Amino acid sequence: MFDFGIVTNWIHTQLTAVMSESLAIFLECVLIGICLLLLYVVIAIIMIYMERKVCAAFQCRLGPTRVGPWGSIQVICDVFKMLTKEIITIRHSDRFLYNLAPYLVILASVTAFACIPISRGLEILDFNVGVLFFMAASSIGIVGILLAGWSSNSKFSLIGAM
Repeated sequence: MFDFGIVTNWIHTQLTAVMSESLAIFLECVLIGICLLLLYVVIAIIMIYMERKVCAAFQCRLGPTRVGPWGSIQVICDVFKMLTKEIITIRHSDRFLYNLAPYLVILASVTAFACIPISRGLEILDFNVGVLFFMAASSIGIVGILLAGWSSNSKFSLIGAM
C-alpha cells in the first residue's frame, strides 16, 4: 500500500519553506480532507454500481447497461437528474428538522468514514477505539431517517421511516 506519510512530510517541508508553520499545517489538513472526500465519492460510486448489478442479477435482468461502457456512468447521470429536480416542501411539516435530516445522514456517513485507517498519513482520527467509534458514528444515520419521517408530520412517512 502507498505510504502517504512520506508524501505529507514532503509537502510539509515544501510548504514551510514558503509560508508559516500554522498555515502549512492548515493547508495540509485541507489537502488530506479533499483527498479523503474524493476517495469517499469514488467508493460510493463503485458501491452503488455494484448494488445495482447485484439487484439486477437477483431480479433476472441486466441492470445499468445504457449509459457509458457497461453502465458505469449511470450513477453520475442519476446525480445530475436529482440535482435538477424540483424541491418539494411539505405544508405542515417542521421545516427546520425536515431540512436537517439529510445533513444528519450525510454527516454520520462521513464521520464513520473518518476513522477508517486508509494509509499512514491519510487518516483523520487515529485512536484505540476505532471500531466502536465506527459503529457509533454509522448508527447516527438512522436518527436522520427517523427525523425525516417524524418531521414530515405524516403517519405514513413515520411508519416508512421506522
